[in-house]
Amino acid sequence: MFAGLVELALQEGRYDEARAVVDQAVSAVERVDQGEDLPSLGFAGVYALGLRVEAGSAELARAARSGAGVQQARRRAEPLIATLRALTGPAANPGDAWTLCHAALGEAEWARLEGRSEPQLWQRAAEGWERLQLPYPAAYARFRQAEALLATRAPRAQIEPVIWAVHRTAVALGAGPLRREIELLARRGRLHLEEPAAAAAPQALPSPAASLGLTRREAEVLALVAAGHTNRQIGQELFITEKTASIHVSRILAKLGVAGRGQAAAVAHRLGLGR
Repeated sequence: MFAGLVELALQEGRYDEARAVVDQAVSAVERVDQGEDLPSLGFAGVYALGLRVEAGSAELARAARSGAGVQQARRRAEPLIATLRALTGPAANPGDAWTLCHAALGEAEWARLEGRSEPQLWQRAAEGWERLQLPYPAAYARFRQAEALLATRAPRAQIEPVIWAVHRTAVALGAGPLRREIELLARRGRLHLEEPAAAAAPQALPSPAASLGLTRREAEVLALVAAGHTNRQIGQELFITEKTASIHVSRILAKLGVAGRGQAAAVAHRLGLGR
């Protein structure tokens, strides 16, 4: 829910509101014992998303030739990047893949805030999310990678495969705002969004569920979610416990990058996964 509110505010250019939501989340993190879990996003995710807000704010200030605005964004971002780096320091758990992914994303946002186009940072962040089979954050990072490649005047042959892939993912997820950003970037860079048919080798296409990183069981659960079933009803239908059904639903929401069951159901219907 927190991430969705911030993203919506950013999409509509309401940076002050996005920042206020991040500030509330940071305050909540500071009140929560480090041994507990922060629902939905986790500690590192709060700071990474805050860096995204400030990176966007700095870009707007830079476009308006406001050095003061850039410095304000930097001052707000400095404690965020410092905390994020501390979470992944020597004392951190090296097996915490989520925190490492958010840290990689935060470093890429910090570079964006400073006006540096570093495609390799975005690539590293994207690869981390792809290993976790989370298509939406991976797609966001790939979009930024393509943007950075364009800014560094990389060859078209290097940029287009990245933007082809991320555009397909955005379309499949029904991620309208991200898709519009990708299409605007393609137009700005005079990039094609469709891979030439002759260049694509014939191959078996993955199922819609598999393309989103869902297991067969998760696809079954998503179909029942799309049909309006509760966790208890899902458990009865699939002969699993209600708690197991709840865990499956939580994983599905994370993999789809959506905030709730309604959005997950919408994705399922668009991809023909509903029963």
